[in-house]
Amino acid sequence: MNILIVFGAIFFAVALAVVILVLVIKNKLSGITRNYLGMGLSETAKLLSDGLADECRLPFSVPKLVPLYKPKIERDFPEMGYDKMETMVRNGIVDILNTLEGGENADDLAHSSVRLRDQVNGIIRDVRSKGEKLHYDDIKIHNVGIESYRSDENSASAVFQAAAESRYYVTKNGQTVSGIREKPTQQLFSLTLAHNQDISEERDGFYLEANCPNCGAPIPSVGAKECPYCGSGVVHAVDKIWQIDSFKLLNEKQ
Repeated sequence: MNILIVFGAIFFAVALAVVILVLVIKNKLSGITRNYLGMGLSETAKLLSDGLADECRLPFSVPKLVPLYKPKIERDFPEMGYDKMETMVRNGIVDILNTLEGGENADDLAHSSVRLRDQVNGIIRDVRSKGEKLHYDDIKIHNVGIESYRSDENSASAVFQAAAESRYYVTKNGQTVSGIREKPTQQLFSLTLAHNQDISEERDGFYLEANCPNCGAPIPSVGAKECPYCGSGVVHAVDKIWQIDSFKLLNEKQ
């Protein structure tokens, strides 16, 4: 019995010492934060917590290389220009996400290549096979930036990144299986725009190929303004030749 009393007293003393030590440390930390930050420890902890929450809601940053690539694009494709490319990216993201949400065939995606339509249709089939449905509500495009641009005699491509926000979630049998309905999700996408001089496609009654409208000879150079064989002026349907060739999700936070 005496042993139990002794152990009890020791335990109480140790517990009391730990409590006192914690209070002392907390008091010192509170004094430090008050001296340097002008607020107590609990206020500092709340500020950090709110800051982390705000960070999760902030859109992703995108490459800021417009001054580097815009002049090259304007020189190679003055009819298209950088601004039209960026608009194509912004509209393309919304169009792709709405198509994924609708779960319909991707053949009606605007400015889409065969590769992109196959990619989107593959995602739709995979989601459908699981009995799931994707939701992208209240889509907003925050920022768009160009990551790279290249061109040669036969083709050209530009890779963009787009920071988007939506209430993204997945349902199955009416129940949410991932994501949060009420909370916006920040997503960073990569889209590749491609210009292929050899495009020849029958789609919605429109037949496009990069040949001279006067003599029918192939136009050998991307962005060429006249036919090298007959000298006739060439005006490209740039908004048709430039297509969204692929997209992928780079990052996501809720």
